[in-house]
Amino acid sequence: MTSVLDEKRRIVLPKDLAEELGLVEGSRVSFTRDKGGVVVRKVEGTGDSLREMMSWDPKRTSKPKPVREGEVKEVWKTH
Repeated sequence: MTSVLDEKRRIVLPKDLAEELGLVEGSRVSFTRDKGGVVVRKVEGTGDSLREMMSWDPKRTSKPKPVREGEVKEVWKTH
């Protein structure tokens, strides 16, 4: 498998590799060096920790609901 670096140093992952890793548009990946090469891994989570924490409920069994900016501001006003 090979890919080409473009003028902005971006690469395109081959389709079969992206599918194997479960990557879709907007997925986050990490790169680490490993004995003369690079390891690409899928990063779980959205990376929006504040939104995830503000939406967390130990009783929930589905996806967290989005938090509006006004709700976050209201929390900061009361604490």
